[in-house]
Amino acid sequence: MRKLLISISLFLPQLSHAQNPGLLTYQQAVELALKNNYDIQIARNNSTIATIQNNYGNAGLLPKLDLNANGSMANNNTHQEFSNGLSVNKNNVASNNLNAGAYLTWTVFDGMKMFATKERLNLLQQEGELGFKIQLESTIAAITLLYFQIVRQEQLIKGINTTMDVTDERMKMAERRIALGSGSNVELLQAKLDMNAQKSNLIQQKNILNETKKQLLVLTKSDLSDNFSADSNFVFDALPSMEGIRQKIDEENRSLLFSKKNTLVAAQYIRELRSQTLPKVSINSNYLFARSENAAGFALLNQNLGFNAGLSVSWNLFNGSIIKNQIRVADIQFKNSTLESDRLQNSLYANAYIAYMRWQGDKEIADLEEENINLAKQSLTITTERMKLGLGTYLEIKESQSSYEAAITRLVTARYNLKESETTLKKLTGELVK
Repeated sequence: MRKLLISISLFLPQLSHAQNPGLLTYQQAVELALKNNYDIQIARNNSTIATIQNNYGNAGLLPKLDLNANGSMANNNTHQEFSNGLSVNKNNVASNNLNAGAYLTWTVFDGMKMFATKERLNLLQQEGELGFKIQLESTIAAITLLYFQIVRQEQLIKGINTTMDVTDERMKMAERRIALGSGSNVELLQAKLDMNAQKSNLIQQKNILNETKKQLLVLTKSDLSDNFSADSNFVFDALPSMEGIRQKIDEENRSLLFSKKNTLVAAQYIRELRSQTLPKVSINSNYLFARSENAAGFALLNQNLGFNAGLSVSWNLFNGSIIKNQIRVADIQFKNSTLESDRLQNSLYANAYIAYMRWQGDKEIADLEEENINLAKQSLTITTERMKLGLGTYLEIKESQSSYEAAITRLVTARYNLKESETTLKKLTGELVK
């Protein structure tokens, strides 16, 4: 398990190596979750349980050895008459009995049930490991989306602050113009209205940011305060073609592999049931010591010490068709398990196609919005300088501001959407956890 967690850390994107104590990198967030997350700990424990239960003893392959001992004392009045005419008539006759033994029972043939059971336990252990990895994937995916939601909000807040700086400059320019007698109160009032609207938007976005940070801290079970900041960069990975994605789903998707393991478990269960229609052969052996002492009677001392061995065979020929009906039900359950695996595979293919198409669209949109934000920045810079020189109009600067605000919102949304669709595809192809 430790090797698995180390492997996961090695494959995490290296987003930042900054040592800023107020900065929480993506890799650090994931490592905290791997160490502390409750769901991961529970899944790890369940996997460990399946490993412990997978042993030869539970499969019935090992013998059973018991030790047993007992002793007794008695004091009786004895009256005995023998055929040769002798008689014994005594009171308060003491007698002691001691028995001890080791008993060995070993089933050497049970219709191959023990081997089917061992294989089923192997499969259940593998299911436990897959279940652990499935939980890792779910947690890492949730951490990824929350972390980059924080990045999105921080970038959005940064954009709002930029437009607020411009609005503040508009207010100062309007006040100067009014003082010089060339300005209008309308421009000042509109600038103040815009500033209040931007402040309101800023408060809303900060609330969303704080809520998202708290959700991330809950998932990582971290004692960090929520005044940390995230790495400001969106880092995107290359993805295979649609055909490559389908192949990876078949080979690496943990949910599909888990479903297929379930089908194999159902097949082994049928083998276990069918074994009950065959004879059962067991070896029985014991090593016994018995000692009996009597103060009166024909035998004053009787002691035995020795080894016994035997072979027992049992074969159930009819039990009301219970086993037969159980096998019929198990066959149907096996067919259902196969159908569920096929259904899941088709569903994963469809989800992968939708996610891939969305990823392609999100990538195109993100590229387009990267270009748009540069244009909006240039426009805002030019109109701001024109305003400072007294050349720009109120409508010109307001339109430029609105364009920039819309561009930054679309950009950070496009970046987040691209990261979300990428994460979905990586989870489908088993790339989140190696």
